[in-house]
Amino acid sequence: MKLSSYQNLRVPNFSVHNLRQILEEADLDWRTALANAEIDPNALNRPGSTIPARKELAFQLQFVALTRDRVDLWVRAARAYTTSTYGARGMALATAPTVAAWAEVASATDNAPGLLEITPLRVPDGRVAGIEFTYPDAPEELIPFSVYRDLCTATPSLAWLYGGTFPFTRVEVPLAEVSPEALTYVSCTIDCCAEALRLWWDPAISTEELPFGNAFQHEAWVKADAQIIDSFRATGDWPHTVAKAIRAAPNLNRTLANVAATLRVSPRTLQRKLELTGDDFARVRDETLSDLACDLLSHTDHSVSEISRKLGYADPASFTMAFKRWRGMPPTAFREASRYGDKDPGHQHTERPRSCW
Repeated sequence: MKLSSYQNLRVPNFSVHNLRQILEEADLDWRTALANAEIDPNALNRPGSTIPARKELAFQLQFVALTRDRVDLWVRAARAYTTSTYGARGMALATAPTVAAWAEVASATDNAPGLLEITPLRVPDGRVAGIEFTYPDAPEELIPFSVYRDLCTATPSLAWLYGGTFPFTRVEVPLAEVSPEALTYVSCTIDCCAEALRLWWDPAISTEELPFGNAFQHEAWVKADAQIIDSFRATGDWPHTVAKAIRAAPNLNRTLANVAATLRVSPRTLQRKLELTGDDFARVRDETLSDLACDLLSHTDHSVSEISRKLGYADPASFTMAFKRWRGMPPTAFREASRYGDKDPGHQHTERPRSCW
């Protein structure tokens, strides 16, 4: 979920309520933290209420600043997040009949927690062998706390579903070290200083029936979650939804009409929804195609001709002209610069540098 779109949403007040309570119990200045995030304290005491996501983000940053040397408080905060925290999606996770089904629901990012992307890890034959958490748009100072939150949420969830110690084969974390408090449900090798948070297991486990799974209830909760997503599309994050449709089929969804058909709305409605967020289709499309092109140029050996076809361009020359407009240089120059260690040679986009915490 892009930072710009996340900040335009409203989110449940649970997270801020939880973090505020921990600050209060630790005798830390939660009142100033709320004031700096422009949050009314009364808004946190109404169950089921929502707050602007930009204020949630601001408060999370205040929380991290106040607890920078208190990983124990991060673990306490993380343990408060359970499947029930995530409503219909949480119930879909809790009733998953297999680990593969759990990973499928967990990686549905239409309304995932802010600034978090989750992706199943697969072996060549397509079986799920793990899950990866990344934070492409999160502020640097928020990433360590987010890693603890997701590690302490996912590992007990899988242990409960499995009915005992979950047989992780390896866990990777993008931190220099991990507090033992966060590893209660992990009994395997921990690799620190990784590029992302990754939980690995034997792919054969992914298709085993889980003792507490219920395929019928799972399907019902997945449908309920889908209804929430449909409602979200009707009122919320349209730029992200359009970008996701383009990413799924860039060679087809290059036009407003095709994307509108994919999302089952009229082109006029889609354009109006984007205008309400201050966006337009051409900008979202170009930004998405630019990001895709950079990924392919930096991380694959596909030729420029192949990449142009994947992105739906009639010929490489048209793609090259478009890429020069986006990044200020031809694709070949971008690829050469990226392979010499410059993660973002294009001057129009800046990628947050990765670091080991």
